[in-house]
Amino acid sequence: MRLPFLALIAGCFLATSFAADRAAAEHHEGGPKVLQVFAIDADAKDRPAVLTRLKALQDILAKEGQPAFRVWLASYAGESVGRMFLTVERANYADFGSNAVKVGASAAIQKWASDINNSGLAKVVSQSLLTEVTP
Repeated sequence: MRLPFLALIAGCFLATSFAADRAAAEHHEGGPKVLQVFAIDADAKDRPAVLTRLKALQDILAKEGQPAFRVWLASYAGESVGRMFLTVERANYADFGSNAVKVGASAAIQKWASDINNSGLAKVVSQSLLTEVTP
C-alpha cells in the first residue's frame, strides 16, 4: 500500500478517537505516552535527499512549537532492512490530538508535503500508533 507524504504529515498529528488502555493510563499522569511510527521506503541513492527534506520539516515544526521527530534506518530487520522509520512521541492522547488543527492549518507544512509528494523520492508504506504500557 502506498501512502503519500501528505498522509504522513496529516497522520502525524490527526486527532484520534482511540481509547487508551485503562491499566496503562493508571500508570501515567494524563494517560499513557503515544508513539506514531511511519515506515518509509526510499531508494538508498535517494535517502540523503529525503533526509534533507525531513530536516526542512523539522525546522518548520520547531518554528510552530511542535516536537521533533526521529528518523531511524532498519539494519537488522528481515524484510525491512533499509527501510526508514519516522517516530513522533506525544505525552498522551490529549496532546496527540490537540495539535491536529494547528498542524493541519499550517501553510508551510502543506507546501512541504506537496513538494515531497511531487518529488517521488519516498513513500510511506505503513503507519502505526503505539501506546506505552511500561509498568
